[in-house]
Amino acid sequence: MSSTATLLFSLALAQGFNAFLPVYDGGIDFVLHRERDGQLRKVQPKARWTIDRKYVDRDIWIAFPHDSSWYLVPHDQMVEEGERHCVTQTNSWIKDGSYSRTRLSAEMVKEYEPYRFAGISEVAASAAEEGAE
Repeated sequence: MSSTATLLFSLALAQGFNAFLPVYDGGIDFVLHRERDGQLRKVQPKARWTIDRKYVDRDIWIAFPHDSSWYLVPHDQMVEEGERHCVTQTNSWIKDGSYSRTRLSAEMVKEYEPYRFAGISEVAASAAEEGAE
């Protein structure tokens, strides 16, 4: 298992999710499920904000880092964001069917705040507090 997957699993576990590895990838690297509220996330981790036509209308969530945080955002919402910012009119999207960006705008950071995982340092501090009790 990659160090990225291990980190994402740790962040997800801190929010009450359990992680499952699919037998067949098909665009999904792992599945997160939270039993208490039934949330299910089919996850594709990326090194940066990325949209791809092959993920459209498949209820896939993209996990990506920005600064010191990780985000888990519905892919189709990211495509809508891309449409608003005209990235779906770029050669990359039109010809190759994908687009990525290394940095989020301040507007995107604000919009994606509900999808931000607690930072690993926050998770570690919380685990340390629980262990001390």
